[in-house]
Amino acid sequence: MRQTLEQRHARGECLMSNIIQPMHVIGVGIDMIEVSRIARMIEEHGARFLDRVFTPVEQAYANASPIQQAQRLAARFAAKEAALKALCMGLREGIAWTDIECTHRADGSPTLNVRAKAAEIAHRQGIDAWLVSLTHIQLMAAATVTAGRKLQER
Repeated sequence: MRQTLEQRHARGECLMSNIIQPMHVIGVGIDMIEVSRIARMIEEHGARFLDRVFTPVEQAYANASPIQQAQRLAARFAAKEAALKALCMGLREGIAWTDIECTHRADGSPTLNVRAKAAEIAHRQGIDAWLVSLTHIQLMAAATVTAGRKLQER
């Protein structure tokens, strides 16, 4: 088994949520944010900020743990920033914050859903796969995003 995984890794394949996902890496992004920055925006702007930056699914996930709400939202904000970096974009060409949504697969691992302008740009770049890693503690949250193109099995 180990040799098989090493051979697959040597061919550029990634182990993803117990599924081997061969992909060609197109872009990588990383971002870190202070949780207090998101908490302050929520306090100062409330629903206006939340609805502009986070989808209803992201808000519901964060609200499910009130004690960790700001941490969970900060990690998702970092994922959105990291995804923009992986796309080699900022918030331009009409991309909205909610065009990039950080959700979870059935096994609990994070993933991205892109829509509207973000999806158009990803499609133009040949991106059809995302790898996401999130982390957060009381003061900081961070995310890495790898954007790639799925490879056909040989």
